[in-house]
Amino acid sequence: MHHKNANGSYGSVVVAASFLVQAALVGAIFSYSVFFDALYTEFGWSRAVISGAASLTSLVMGTAAMVLGRLSDRLGPRPILSCAAVLVSCGYFLMSRISAPWQLYVSYALLVGVGFASHDVVTLSTVARWFNRRRGQVSGIVKTGAATGQVLVPPAVAFLIAAFGWRSAFVWMAAVSGPLVAIAAQFLRAPPVPEDQRDPKAAAARARQSTETGRSAMRTPAFRWICTAQLTVVFCMLTVIVHIVPYATDMGVSRGVAAGVLSTIGAVSAIGRLTAGSVIDRIGARITLLSCYSLMLAAFVMLQFTYTPVLLYAFAVVYGVAHGGTFTSVAPLIAEFFGTRAHGQLFGTVVFVGTIAGALGPVVAGGMFDLIGTYRPVFLFLILLLALAVFAMTRLAVHEPQRSRSA
Repeated sequence: MHHKNANGSYGSVVVAASFLVQAALVGAIFSYSVFFDALYTEFGWSRAVISGAASLTSLVMGTAAMVLGRLSDRLGPRPILSCAAVLVSCGYFLMSRISAPWQLYVSYALLVGVGFASHDVVTLSTVARWFNRRRGQVSGIVKTGAATGQVLVPPAVAFLIAAFGWRSAFVWMAAVSGPLVAIAAQFLRAPPVPEDQRDPKAAAARARQSTETGRSAMRTPAFRWICTAQLTVVFCMLTVIVHIVPYATDMGVSRGVAAGVLSTIGAVSAIGRLTAGSVIDRIGARITLLSCYSLMLAAFVMLQFTYTPVLLYAFAVVYGVAHGGTFTSVAPLIAEFFGTRAHGQLFGTVVFVGTIAGALGPVVAGGMFDLIGTYRPVFLFLILLLALAVFAMTRLAVHEPQRSRSA
C-alpha cells in the first residue's frame, strides 16, 4: 500500500525520479576506474595514488550520507538532491583541469563525493516511506536505475576518452550527471503528512521522536551486526569497482573490453536487484542479504582462478547478481528491524560505517599490487571478509525485527 495525494498515486513518480538519480550517480561512480589508465599514462601516478582518491571519496560519501540522511528526514529529498547536483557538476568540471594528485583528491572527494552520498540515503529512504507492503519490490526497481547507469555510463566514458581525451570526458560528466540529478530532484518529495500532524508543534515532536528512535536503535546488537556486515562488504565492493578494469587490462584486455566487465556487472545486477526486491517482500531482507553475501563469496572464490577474459566475464555475471541484490536489501533491512521513523538517520549511519572500510579497500588493493605485483592476495583477503559478512547475517537471526516502530 502506498500513499496517495490529490493528483492520484504520486508514488510512481517518486520511484521514476529515484531511478533517474540512481542511474546518473551510480553510473558516474562506476566510471572512475575507466579513467585509471588515462591518468596513469598522463601523469605516471601510482595505482595507490589514483585509487586513493576513490578511497577518500568513499570516506567522504559515508560521512556525508550520515548527515544527509538526517537532513532528508527533516527537510525532504528535493533540496538535498538539488545541492548534490551542483556539487557533482562542479567537481567533475574541476577534474578536467587537474595536474596534481591533491587537485584530484579535492575535486573528486570533497565535491563529487558529497554529491554521490545522496544517491542511496535520500532516494531509498524516501521510497521506504512512500511504500510499505511492496517496499522490497519498489526498492529493487529504484536500484535497477543504478544497474542501468552501470551498463550505460562506463562504455560511454571509455568512448569519450578514446575520441576526445580524458579531460573532455570529465567535462561531459559535469554536463550530464549533475543536470539529470537536478531535474529528477524536482519530482521527489516526502509522503504527505496527515492533517492532524501538520502544525509546528507536531513537526517538532516528530523530529524529537525521530532522533530518539535513531539513537535507541544504534545501541542495539542488531544494528552493530548490520554495521559489521557493511564494513566488510563495502571494502570488497569498492575494491572491485576501482580495480577490476586495471586487473583486466593487465591480462591484455583493451580498455573498452575491460570497461565492458563493469557494464556486465551492472547489467546482471539489474536481475539481482529486481529478484532481491521481490524476494524481500516474501522471506524478509535478512535472508535475502545472507543469500547475496554467500553468492558474492562464491564469486570471489571464482576470481582466484580467473586467468582469461571469458572467466572474467563469468565472474562478472555471478558477482553482478550478488552486487545488485546487496544494494537493494540494506535499506529494507533497516526498515524491517527499526521501522521508518528514523530511517534516513539509521541508513546514513550504516552507509558511513561501511565506507570506513570501503575507503581503505581501493588504496589497500593498490598498495598491495604496487608491492607484490599481483592482485591474487587481494582477492584472497576479500574472501575472508565476505566470510565475516556471512557470519554477521547469521548472528542477526537471533534478534527480533521491531516493525512496530514504523512511522
